[in-house]
Amino acid sequence: MLGTRIFNALANFLSIILIILASIVIVRIGGFLIRKFFEKQKAFKYNAGEKKIDTITTLVISIFKYAVYILAGVIILSDRLGMKSVLATAGIGGVAIGLGAQSLISDVISGFFIVMEDQYGVGDTITVDSLTGTVEQMELRVTRLRNTNGDLYIIPNSQIKKVINHTRGNKAVIVDIPVAYSSDINKAFDAVNNVCRMVKSQFDIFTEEPKLLGITNMDKSGMVMRVIAKTLPNEQWEVERRIRKLVKEEFEKQGLQF
Repeated sequence: MLGTRIFNALANFLSIILIILASIVIVRIGGFLIRKFFEKQKAFKYNAGEKKIDTITTLVISIFKYAVYILAGVIILSDRLGMKSVLATAGIGGVAIGLGAQSLISDVISGFFIVMEDQYGVGDTITVDSLTGTVEQMELRVTRLRNTNGDLYIIPNSQIKKVINHTRGNKAVIVDIPVAYSSDINKAFDAVNNVCRMVKSQFDIFTEEPKLLGITNMDKSGMVMRVIAKTLPNEQWEVERRIRKLVKEEFEKQGLQF
């Protein structure tokens, strides 16, 4: 009798392990196939943009994963307790589980509306409260942000109340250039205008070309000249860095002082 009990216990344990392993394999294979499917949609150039497709891909994979794991849990419980017992237990514990799952349901509903309203998508740079990063994944329950330091923020969707999307629309380039009073102002204007022409020729991302506004400030330390432009999303920082580098080089050539 003892041997039979041990054998049955081992058999039950092994069957649970097999079900868990099978569910993991199914999730991985299913995730791979889902990604392949949506990659084909990108190739066909449907109306949805690539970022939108990436967002939907991660969301569908998340839904599929939860569905498989829940089904695996039901199978394990039904094999051990019988389906009637599982249903009875679910009925008795439904209220308690429902109370505990309120935040989960809220996360899922919030995630649904974020996707439907297209507030942001995978690849967008956003700010949530004081956290800024690029959206790596958007799942059924959480959004994953990666900041410039490589830190990963995992934010429940229900906690995302206010979002700043830095990726939507054209982005402003603003570069202030200090110029010493001892410098020849006309030579400084020529140098900065030359930089604007060089930057324009080096980048194909401008929606408004670089231009020198003129002198925007004067104080005890010197004058300030401002260059402005507009670029495609996420390109403004590289343009600003290039302008500063070229201005430094031009000023050195012309003998101008900051």
